[in-house]
Amino acid sequence: MTVSELIAFLQTKPQDIQVAYRCCSEQCLLEAKEIDVVKLCAPRPDGWIQNSRSDMPKQEYLLLPGN
Repeated sequence: MTVSELIAFLQTKPQDIQVAYRCCSEQCLLEAKEIDVVKLCAPRPDGWIQNSRSDMPKQEYLLLPGN
């Protein structure tokens, strides 16, 4: 999903509700300070993204917090 796809998706949702994310077996409110742009490895064919490694290609992602 790209940032523009995320924005379009979010625009279809109620605009006055808070945003939460799963954290282990509980939930937590999402805060803007927890969202960051980071460089990580390019996605593998199965969709998983590894932490940045010097021996693999990297790209930027908008990273949301989670477990």
